Amino acid sequence: MRKSIPTDLAPEHVVDPNDDKYRAFLLTLAMIFNDFKGLVILNDTIKGVYRTPPTNTEVSGHMGEKEGIAVQMLKILFATLHEAFEFLEKSKEICESDKFKLLLQDTSNQNQLVWEMLIKIANNEEIGDHRFAEYLELRDFLVKARNNVGFHYQTHKQFIEGYRRFFISGISNVPPQARQFAYWSISSEFTNSRYYYADAALQGYYVNLFGDEKLARERTEKVFELLNLIVYAIHDILRKYHSSLPNR
Repeated sequence: MRKSIPTDLAPEHVVDPNDDKYRAFLLTLAMIFNDFKGLVILNDTIKGVYRTPPTNTEVSGHMGEKEGIAVQMLKILFATLHEAFEFLEKSKEICESDKFKLLLQDTSNQNQLVWEMLIKIANNEEIGDHRFAEYLELRDFLVKARNNVGFHYQTHKQFIEGYRRFFISGISNVPPQARQFAYWSISSEFTNSRYYYADAALQGYYVNLFGDEKLARERTEKVFELLNLIVYAIHDILRKYHSSLPNR
C-alpha cells in the first residue's frame, strides 16, 4: 500500500478555487474507478458462486437467481456509466485545461484514445475520426448507454413493455420453457424469495431499449470487457497523478 498526507490531495483551506475544482475532479475520478472495479469484481464473483448448467434449458430457482443478478449487474453498470458521463460533461473545462492535458499526455496512447472518446461521448460530440475505428464496438455501446440508459423505477411503462417482450415476443437464447410461466419464489426467509418475472421484464426492457438482443445472456461478458478499457484509462491517469505527489 502507498500513502499520502491527506492535505497533499486536498489542503485544509481553499487557496485557489480552480485548483480545488481540479483536486475534486481527480477525487471523483478515483471514486468512479472504485465503482467500476467493484462491478467487475462482483461480476467475476457471481460467475464463481453460480454454476453454469450443461445446457441453457434448465428452469430452476438457482438459474433464475443467477440470471436475475446478472441483469441486475447490468442495471447498476448502466446507471453508474450514465452518472459518470454526466460528471464528465459538467467537468469539460477541467478536462480541457492545460494542467489536465499534461497529466493525460503521459499515459499510454490507447488510454489517451479511450479517454478522448469518453469526453466526446459525454459532450455528445462527433467521434467519426478514423483513429477510433478500433473501438467501434465500445463507441456504439457507450453512446447508447449515455443517451438512453439511466434506469429509474419511474419508467414503469417501458418496464411492462419489457415484460411483454420477454414473455410474449420472446428473446433469442432464452429457452421457451423459461417464458412459459411467470415464475417466483416465496419463502419466510427473504434469501429464498425472488420474483423472477421482474428480472425477465428488466432483460426485455434492455433488449427493447437497445433495439436488438445484444444484451441477452451471452452479451454480459462482452459488456464487462468493454468496461475494462474504461477502468484502465482512468487508472492510468490516476497513477500519473499520484506519481506527481510528494513521495511519502
